[in-house]
Amino acid sequence: MADLKSLRLAVLGAGAVGGYIGGQLARAGYRVALIDSWAEHVDHIKAHGIRLTDPLGSVVANAEAMHLHEVQTLIRDPVDIAFICTKSYDTAWNAKMIAPYLRENGFVVSVQNSLNEHEIAAIVGADRTLGCIASTISVSVTGPGVVERARTPGGESYTVFRVGEMHGRVTPRAQRVAEILSSVDSSKVTSNLWGERWAKLVTNSMHHGILGATGIHDHQLMQDEQTRLLAIQCAGEAIRVAQALGHDLEPILRMSPALWCAAADGQVAALAELEAGWKKWMERSKEPHYGSVGHDLVKGRRTEIDYTCGYVAAMGEQVGLPAPTQARL
Repeated sequence: MADLKSLRLAVLGAGAVGGYIGGQLARAGYRVALIDSWAEHVDHIKAHGIRLTDPLGSVVANAEAMHLHEVQTLIRDPVDIAFICTKSYDTAWNAKMIAPYLRENGFVVSVQNSLNEHEIAAIVGADRTLGCIASTISVSVTGPGVVERARTPGGESYTVFRVGEMHGRVTPRAQRVAEILSSVDSSKVTSNLWGERWAKLVTNSMHHGILGATGIHDHQLMQDEQTRLLAIQCAGEAIRVAQALGHDLEPILRMSPALWCAAADGQVAALAELEAGWKKWMERSKEPHYGSVGHDLVKGRRTEIDYTCGYVAAMGEQVGLPAPTQARL
């Protein structure tokens, strides 16, 4: 661990996911810079640290924070690993911004919604790009320097971070990233990055559009029969698109893609099994969560809906398999 803690880390986009990851890494003793465009947020972290709250408690981490204009100082201390945690639509300019400040063997890890690795690879190189899924991490920024997590940390019962190479091989650097992230929550290396990416996209696309359009939270979505069935329909559409693209999906909320599709098709036994499993899954969610799209709409900001429901619909058109529910959302 001493060798890993000598690495220079950077988190680009220190909002919900990035703030939580960066703050926990700082608490664990890593040399990590939290970089963000929200000036008040950065100033608060500089002066008071970043408060991280989850169902197990609340802590304040003293973390290094940087405004965008301060990124230039990294020329004196180049970055070994840069975690991009921004919205998907901010991927390209963040990759371009950090590229000149990567060490010779430095690389970028996408910890984002949707599939952005190819966009990053086009800028820094495929050999310097990894992906990481933060599975149902459920975090939000509630004010400058404050990040709250609705779900109980996964720990030994659920693996939150899944780190993978674009080519699917297990490499020492992917193992290093997984070890670093284990200071934040449970982590592993996956040889199925795209199957993991699509499993998360299924989860996002069955929540984001509904939560954003209605203003309800995830508990209400699951408890109401109409929104629950609508979400299951979304899941079935997304899974079929992913499979048509040739991806082998990982379980979604610990349940198989086949079960979700059967439930989406209205098979009574499958629907009952899935609803029971979904209810058990929600036991990890101690506080209501409105999803990133819901939060962005309340704050009057651009959402990522084009990169969740919109992405599924676009890929469905590409393979000749329409996803009408996703498209309408």
